[in-house]
Amino acid sequence: MTDVWAISMLISGGLFTGGVVAIAWERIPAWREAELAAFRLAFAHTVRRMDRFQPALLVTCLLSTIGFAIGAGGTTRTFAIVAGAGFLVILAGSGAWLVPMRKRLVASAEEAPSRDLERLRRRWLRGHLVRTVVALGALAFAAAAALA
Repeated sequence: MTDVWAISMLISGGLFTGGVVAIAWERIPAWREAELAAFRLAFAHTVRRMDRFQPALLVTCLLSTIGFAIGAGGTTRTFAIVAGAGFLVILAGSGAWLVPMRKRLVASAEEAPSRDLERLRRRWLRGHLVRTVVALGALAFAAAAALA
């Protein structure tokens, strides 16, 4: 049964992390340089598409990592617990911090002060980069657990 959990953990974790890295690698540099109006349109389009899959992949990965950790022992379990903690931090941080910011960026009216929207953009981009680093670390620990 541990093999099933490992496969699910690695596939869903790899797909989730790949999506997060793709945004950090390709979209963030462009969004950082874009005019605010252009950023908001591109940002809304991208997150609308990503929001269909990313949360489900993250939850699947977290649950698979927990299932894997329960069936493992020793160092393997420790690596899986660290990976699961990383994925849990991403889930909690996204829900508590990044999603509310994203909603405000997408839904804010044109009359909203530009400096407030600029501040939100900078905070969201920085938060996504943190999410990317944590996702890469968590995936590395998940892979180490599967290989241990």
